Amino acid sequence: MTTIVGIQGDDYAVICTDSRVSSFDESGMAYQITTLGTGSSKVAQNGRYLLGAAGDVRAINILHHAFIPPVPTFTISGPKLDQFITQKFVPALRECFESTGYAMPDNDTKDHIAEHSSQIVVVINGTIYIIDGDYSWTSDKAGIYAIGSGSSYALGALHALSNGRELPLAKAKTAINKALSVASKFDPYTGAPFQTFVQQK
Repeated sequence: MTTIVGIQGDDYAVICTDSRVSSFDESGMAYQITTLGTGSSKVAQNGRYLLGAAGDVRAINILHHAFIPPVPTFTISGPKLDQFITQKFVPALRECFESTGYAMPDNDTKDHIAEHSSQIVVVINGTIYIIDGDYSWTSDKAGIYAIGSGSSYALGALHALSNGRELPLAKAKTAINKALSVASKFDPYTGAPFQTFVQQK
């Protein structure tokens, strides 16, 4: 499993990911824990994007090595960037996932027309978006984010560390590393080393 955390500032976005990968059998029991090797990460620097995934390693592989995302202008932000994510980015992501065989099959338990099995964190133009398994996206007014198996622990830690205030970049980097440390203490599927990525507007 995975924990990825992020903080959105006025002029930056910073995200941090753990490096633990857990393999599960058909009953849902973990039978193997591995740590990603040097040069591997759950977050990809893909052109001007930072892209990460919590869930299936397959999604991470695709984001790293197969997905070619559409690129907005540097100056686009706010509602226009939201519109770009909705109209351009999400359809391109869905098309890539489906063309590479990463989509839930149609069956009676499927709730949406399009689904996949991960949560995706997207950073573009210094802005963080979270894309869920049904391809809907959200952003958070407080500017703190966490996805994955240790997300509840990390989000609580981020809230306590930020205390509702915007942090300067250096303190934000420290806070997200502390939040991941908290998650790794309580979530058996989250583990060091941690990797931090910064994108400034």
